[in-house]
Amino acid sequence: MQISSTSVPARDPKHLEDQLSVLLDDRTFQEIDARFRRFNLFEAVGAVRAELRHSNFLAYLLSPSRPHGLGTEVLDRILRALISNIPHEKRPLGVLKIILADLDTAVVERERDNIDILIEIRSIKLVVVIENKVGSSVTEGQLTGYKRIVLQKYRGWNHLFILLNPDGSRPDPDYDDSDYFTYSYDDLTALLAKYLEERRSSLSDEIALILHNYIDALRRHVVEDSDLKETARQLYFRHKEAFDFIFESRPEPDSSFEPLRELLAGEAFVLDRPGPRLIRFALSDWANVSELNSCPNDKWTRTKRNLLFEIRAHRSSARVDIKLILGPSNNSFRQYAYAEASKNPNVFIGLVKPMGLHHSTIYVRDLLSAGTAENMEEPEKKGALESAWRTFVGHDLLSLKAEITRIVQSYSKTVHS
Repeated sequence: MQISSTSVPARDPKHLEDQLSVLLDDRTFQEIDARFRRFNLFEAVGAVRAELRHSNFLAYLLSPSRPHGLGTEVLDRILRALISNIPHEKRPLGVLKIILADLDTAVVERERDNIDILIEIRSIKLVVVIENKVGSSVTEGQLTGYKRIVLQKYRGWNHLFILLNPDGSRPDPDYDDSDYFTYSYDDLTALLAKYLEERRSSLSDEIALILHNYIDALRRHVVEDSDLKETARQLYFRHKEAFDFIFESRPEPDSSFEPLRELLAGEAFVLDRPGPRLIRFALSDWANVSELNSCPNDKWTRTKRNLLFEIRAHRSSARVDIKLILGPSNNSFRQYAYAEASKNPNVFIGLVKPMGLHHSTIYVRDLLSAGTAENMEEPEKKGALESAWRTFVGHDLLSLKAEITRIVQSYSKTVHS
């Protein structure tokens, strides 16, 4: 019988040990654990959320000329599904034309004019644009820009514009384009699963295994498995105390900018109070500059520094940026420094307006953008960060240091004149 969490102290070690033991013996927990422990090729190569790799694999499946042994079957089914999902009056052509079309000569291209997947079927003069979004969002003008290119290059053709995303939702109205129709990874997963079930006996063992792995990866990481989610919810409430303790005990994930800590170990920099996803530092040359060390120790940082660089790794994405922040200090100096920085946007890139009451960002730049990072493995991210850091130190930092020195000296002359 499960002991009520109110009958003993919440953090009694023996009680928690009993609760964890009950959780581990729960058959439902064991089944979910076994499901996620199964080897999956797409997880192994880090392709579960990477749009670039999803687009590569989908283009491979759709292309009749690739050596997968599927011929035009997947292309045929997906094209028919895309068109069937569109109201009759808005379809570029009928489903019957797809069924009767010669798809063997279809050309499937990746990143042509930056379009994720472009399908060209000359026999029926159909061009299909697929913009693939797994984790990122549509940006302003993106859909319309691709459409403009295709309409110019394929005049007189039938055009089909598709936005593929996890739930088939439309983008922000400001970035939407009414000529695009949405298709969900949920529907794509169901289509591929049905195809695999119907054709398994005639498929090679290799392609059947790859399709099974891809479908499983989509179900685990891209589309919402409502049955699995409900099972997990019930499991949580059955073992709430054990799960809460596990969640509270999770280690803080390693910061994606960890390699930068080593690069900041030199004499030129001095670290300030860090956080799990935040590095603060100043230049050693600023240590004895009174104007840059006048922050009340209860307002920002106990080191009293009022001009600090911050490198932040964002939780919502793999983005890493660097800022120069003017913190609380003598108001006269803050206003002077901010005004001077505002006059030089070539050095103080991304200066945020208006000036903040206590903190003002006077420089900001990405070391690793979210869009770049989403298709990178960890070693690639590390290399990109190190390269961006060298560029920052060799260019932007030199300019910022010189300008800060000039501003401090100019302010000092103004005060003492």
